[in-house]
Order: sequence, then structure tokens, then C-alpha cells
Amino acid sequence: MIFSKHNGYSPDGRRLCHKGGDGGASAMRRQEEERQARINAAIKTINDIFDPPEYKQGTNAASEFDPDKTYYNKDGSVFDGRKKFNVNSSSGNAFNQIVGNIVDQVGQTSGSASAWDMDKINKAIANRELFTGVETVKPENKREKLYDEQRQAVYDINAKDVNRQYGDAEKANRFGLARNGLMGGSADVDSNARLQEMTNEGLVKAGGIADNASSALRTADESARQSLIAMAQSGIDTGTAQQMAQQQLESTSQRAQGERSGASIGNLFGGLSQAYLRGNTNQNTTQNVVNNGYNGGNSVRKTYSGS
Repeated sequence: MIFSKHNGYSPDGRRLCHKGGDGGASAMRRQEEERQARINAAIKTINDIFDPPEYKQGTNAASEFDPDKTYYNKDGSVFDGRKKFNVNSSSGNAFNQIVGNIVDQVGQTSGSASAWDMDKINKAIANRELFTGVETVKPENKREKLYDEQRQAVYDINAKDVNRQYGDAEKANRFGLARNGLMGGSADVDSNARLQEMTNEGLVKAGGIADNASSALRTADESARQSLIAMAQSGIDTGTAQQMAQQQLESTSQRAQGERSGASIGNLFGGLSQAYLRGNTNQNTTQNVVNNGYNGGNSVRKTYSGS
């Protein structure tokens, strides 16, 4: 049997056509592959928006060309400045036969002979599109930056409130100590130490509130991403996925900014600004003892001299 396209075979004996059909299985398989490709593209778009991927880029623009060195394009791929000619020594084309003979001399019957395309190379150098090195770039994750900004903003609001409350409490305590003549005494030292201790505790509390605010924003973003991925798996296209992801991030950012002042440390010091009263009570007790000892009151002495 002579194989030819006229009897349904290729020159190497493969059958080109078949009787009957596959019942549409090939078409269904192709449609499913296309659907999966759309889903994967949409998911990649969503993930890239939430967490930008690393990429490569060329570094150190070349000012000259050395054929023994490797050069790179702007996107980090290897630069190829050669001209290529498809050659085959069995071809009837005279040029191909000449080049093919050269290739044959190095032990090949067909292949590719190359020459440097100096026009392409010089143009790349002039446009600063030829690079001697390559590097991997990790783009700035704007969401990570927003998480840090959210934490700092919430902390600053509450730390400012802590310091304001401390100022009010310290002033009230100082005036109370002065009115009762307790400045410089143990009541002064103890009450101010306690105020400072409560201030430090308030700043720690402010840090915890800030951490929670940042964590809540991160959780909201991750929830939005998973929701969008589920929608992508249901069939939304890449363009719609990109638009929805950007809108979701913007909405979450605006909501987070509005909630920055919502978490408060509350009233830290309460009645502690009256701490001097404890010293005042002790002072009054001491004064009563002195007065009783010198003004005929009940003496605190245990023994007496004389009969």
C-alpha cells in the first residue's frame, strides 16, 4: 500500500482521518481546558493584586558589546543578538547549499548558522535596552504597607490619649500634694511612681489595640481574596476579577481608616489622680498623735517616771 493524503494516510503511515467520530469528546475536552485556563488566569490576577509576585529585570546598561559575554533584555531574559538562517544541505537553494556545506564541515547535516545583528545590538545599546546583569525584584506590597500604617495610626491615637490622661492625672495629683503639704515626701514619690506605672501599662495596651486593628484589616483582605477566588472558579473573566479585586481592596481600606478611632483605651487612671489622699490620711494620723502627746490628749507612751 502506498501511503498518501489521497487514501487518508501521511507519508510516514499515520492515519489522517477516521471513520465515525468521538461523540464530541474532543470538543468537550477542549472547552474544559479553555475554561480551566480562564479560571487559572482569573485566580492569578486576583493573587497578583493582593500579593504582587517577584519579577526579573536587567541591570547595568551596556555601553559596548562583547560577543563572549551574556547580555540581558529589560525584562531579564537573555538577549539574542544573532541573525539566524535556516539551512539544509539537501535543499536546492544555492545559498542554503553554500551555508549548509559550512555547517556540514562541523559534522552537521542541517541546522542554523548565525551572525551578529549589529544593527539590533547597537540600537539596544543606544536605547539603553541592553544590560550586563539581571536581578530579581520584589515589588512593594501596598497592602503590607497599609497594615503597618493602620497599626501606627491606631497606636498614635491611643498613645496620645494615654499621655493626655497622664498629664491630667499628674497635675491633679501635684496640686493635691501641694495643698496638703506632702510635696517631696513618700506620698509624692509613691503616687507619681504609680502614675508612671499606669502610663506604661496604657502604652502597652495601646500597642495591643493597634496590633488587633492591623490584624483585623489583614483578615478582611484575606476573606475578600478567598471570596473572589471562589467567584473566579465559578467563571468570572480576568478583567472582571481584576476590577472586583481592586474595588474590594479600596473598600476595605476606606473602612479601616474610618475605624481607626473606634478602639479606645478608656479611662486609665480613674480615681488614681487622688493618690495623694492616702498620704494625706497618713499625715493627719501622725499630726493627731503629735497633738495628743502635747495637748493633754491620750498619750501614746507606755511607761511613766515617778510614782
